[in-house]
Amino acid sequence: MQLGFADSGAHLRNMAFYNYGLRLLKRVYRAEQAGTPFLPLPAAVHRLTGELGDWYGVDAGHLRVGGPADVAVLDPAGVADLPADYHEAVMPAFGGLRRMVNRNDDAVAATVVGGHLVYENGRFADGFGTTLHAGRVLRAGRP
Repeated sequence: MQLGFADSGAHLRNMAFYNYGLRLLKRVYRAEQAGTPFLPLPAAVHRLTGELGDWYGVDAGHLRVGGPADVAVLDPAGVADLPADYHEAVMPAFGGLRRMVNRNDDAVAATVVGGHLVYENGRFADGFGTTLHAGRVLRAGRP
């Protein structure tokens, strides 16, 4: 079973707004804190990252010297306090349609994409989405 493969918000209105990756880490963290672990935290992170990169044959999901640096820095306290509800965000490009989203402001402390810091302390980097070109297209590997 691929634990990390979820669209987690790809739909605009009424489905798939469950933030699966962070929810899994929340459950693992709480279980460890309670003394009832069911999956070690490093294994949970691997299931959500490296395992998927390996499965799809892409150079992603592992931290290594010279490799692509895509990293989400999480605050365990914020992950443990994820809200159970959702919010709606206006989508200007879709005529103001409101999209269901999860807010994880206290969980995600920083995000690095392609070695570039793109998000930190609630703010996106200057040029994010316009002039800062940090990401890359991942194409599935060939057998």
